[in-house]
Amino acid sequence: MVTGSRKSGEDHMLKTGKRMMAVVMTAVFLSGFALPAHAEVTLEDVLKRVEALERENAALKAEVMEMKSKPAPAAPVVAAAPAGGNFLKTGPEVTLYGFVKTDLIYSDSNAAPAAGTNSLDSVSNAPRETIATNQSSFNGSAQDTRLGLNLKAPDMDNGGKVTGKIEMDFAGSQPSATYTPRLRLAYAQLDYDKWAVNAGQQWDFFAPINPNILNPGALYRQGNLGYRHPQSFLTNKWGDVPGGKLTTKVGVIDSDDPYQENSGAPVLGAYAAYDTKILGKPLTLGVGGIYGTNANGVLGTKTTNSNSIYATTVGANLVLADWLAFKTEGFAGAKLDDFNGNNTTGVTNTTAGNTTAKAVRSMGGFAELTYKPLKMLETNYGVGLDFGNGDQTFAERTLNWKSNRTYYTNAKYSLSKDVLVGLEYQYMETNWMDGVKGDDNRVQSSLIYKF
Repeated sequence: MVTGSRKSGEDHMLKTGKRMMAVVMTAVFLSGFALPAHAEVTLEDVLKRVEALERENAALKAEVMEMKSKPAPAAPVVAAAPAGGNFLKTGPEVTLYGFVKTDLIYSDSNAAPAAGTNSLDSVSNAPRETIATNQSSFNGSAQDTRLGLNLKAPDMDNGGKVTGKIEMDFAGSQPSATYTPRLRLAYAQLDYDKWAVNAGQQWDFFAPINPNILNPGALYRQGNLGYRHPQSFLTNKWGDVPGGKLTTKVGVIDSDDPYQENSGAPVLGAYAAYDTKILGKPLTLGVGGIYGTNANGVLGTKTTNSNSIYATTVGANLVLADWLAFKTEGFAGAKLDDFNGNNTTGVTNTTAGNTTAKAVRSMGGFAELTYKPLKMLETNYGVGLDFGNGDQTFAERTLNWKSNRTYYTNAKYSLSKDVLVGLEYQYMETNWMDGVKGDDNRVQSSLIYKF
């Protein structure tokens, strides 16, 4: 901006000098040739006038050079125009993230059933061994592709920091003939040094540990309790306590189950995490739980035999080295179907108006070892277990299982910081209450482009 202004000033000065020169020359010649007719002009007079003209020209050049040596005046500063209401510029900082994920899946017991042009990518148990289902299948899917926005608002005057997240995938109605967008996360968080508040659809805070598995089923109903639900919770950072640091969370959860919602009360939750070291290695221990009620009537008609929802969770995460880590989490409780514990029924008899229905009691957990032999290569080895209470009387014996277990291993190799390939083997074995069994060998390959 300044360079352009200086050049413009110099051009103006030169033009002015030339004009002045033209005026002087015109005056000289007019004075020399426009004299009265009777005037006598000699050669000496002309030479004197030319000499005077040269002196004036030299003075003009000196003046021009002096003006050029002085800095041109700075251009006026013009305020930037407002963003015109574009929230990406006038509101919070917005960062796009996500990945494109393509899965190819082979199952020797049809554990990825197709529907139309889409296949069930997320699998949590082996099918019952019947003629219709005990057959091999090969499916491809991209429904686990993910899009998200990280949000960060300007810091508050009192030191608070506001952040948020919106995330979606394309597994909304599975199996389905089309990929349906599905909201995964949508929450805002207010952080201070010692405490924080989180509200929105978030990972269940009472069971925060998840496995490193390619199967989007994420060991749900195979030992990994918890999911994503609308919830609000308060985090307290207590700081240093004997041997480590303590953080607690308390809040309420909506299980998205109409029976729970029509009980008139949310699910209460709590979690405590203790960060310490063992033999100099970071160790996090956690314990949590939930409690709620589940009305028998969808229309909200409470009975004296409403089902209780409850669970206790324990977990640990140990980092032994940059290349070796171990994690585990277990649970025990009842009516946990909405939190991916046991099967999808949740009660022993779901017949409408049945006042003798009892919540299914279950327990389970998973454990996983992560080993990184190379900087670009990660391998995982794990097991997951989910058990139903066999002492209860089940009306839907074909829908409830005594046990559901899985063993898995996978390898993830980073071709670059943005591209990852993975290969996973998973074995599943399910035993139903009516005695029918099912098992499945599942192989999945994944290509992931991250951004």
